[in-house]
Amino acid sequence: MSAPQQHGATAHGTDRAAQDPARAHLDPDLAWGHHLLLVGPGIDPGDVEALALSRFPGASRRDEHTIDLIPGAWLTGPWRLDDDSRAALEVPEEAQEAYLARAPVLRAGAVPQELRGLGGLLDAFAEGTPEGDEAEVVEFLFAVARRLGGALRAGGSGMVLVPDPASFVDLIVHSAVWLEPEALQVVLGEVLPELEILTSTGLAPLPMPPTAPEELSEAERAERSELHARADAFDAAALAAQQVPESYGALWHFGDDGVISVQVEATDVVPPVLLGVEWAGQGLLSYYLRWYPVAVEAGEEEPAVPEHVRALIEDSAAALLAAVGGVVADDDGFLVDLGLEVDPSESD
Repeated sequence: MSAPQQHGATAHGTDRAAQDPARAHLDPDLAWGHHLLLVGPGIDPGDVEALALSRFPGASRRDEHTIDLIPGAWLTGPWRLDDDSRAALEVPEEAQEAYLARAPVLRAGAVPQELRGLGGLLDAFAEGTPEGDEAEVVEFLFAVARRLGGALRAGGSGMVLVPDPASFVDLIVHSAVWLEPEALQVVLGEVLPELEILTSTGLAPLPMPPTAPEELSEAERAERSELHARADAFDAAALAAQQVPESYGALWHFGDDGVISVQVEATDVVPPVLLGVEWAGQGLLSYYLRWYPVAVEAGEEEPAVPEHVRALIEDSAAALLAAVGGVVADDDGFLVDLGLEVDPSESD
């Protein structure tokens, strides 16, 4: 789709925009003040519904053309777009259909001048960024646009944002199985040889013993010191035997292409996409695979993701999935199919 565009008309909206999408083209005048998810040909409405259900735990289909996302916010569509509606809304020619979002409008203050012109949602809402439920809906539409190769048209400003799906490389493996650092090195050994473990959880510090009363004799002081030493040794042994690390990290360097970071940690909150999954409710571990390019100079563009970096991330996720089971997700919380999803109960 084309580069972002700005429209100067005053924003407005009305519920009359929510007519039956199956029988009508999108009316650009009535849709102007609403946020729109723009998609190209061949996008199945079922895919949009599945992404909504995986992002919002309480989402449900109200009718054939409406999905309730959260209380007071919903999505209708797909609407058909013709040449006239595309021209009026100033959206790319590739946009064949649109999904219209309704959400209570809640805005923060204007974006500071120094943060404008950087692209993304801040530019689309320069006069006031969405907050609360509206922010959730807008971020969801932007994530779906990235996943489906579409675009987001911001209600009011009219700016069209076209996220690049190829720029999204990081993956997360969610599982019920914990890998010790040494095991992680073995599992990822073929993909990321000589993976460097960064940290391991140390023992908790022992409390300092209280100062002995001044009136004790030398013999009493010696006996008291010996008792404290035995107690400290017992506490240290107990801590060493019972301690379970809650997180650790690892790095894999590959020269001018930066580093791949692996972060392993227990997850306190089950992601919406895994709610209701039995094994996820019994203790969830997450393996974050992230790429960090070499730092660029001020004013330089961030480098594109090299294809071999994407392959390394995906191969690493596949290796972890084969070892610990579970599912793979992207940073937007959507599931990713690597063709190797395994139930954790089947893993060793």
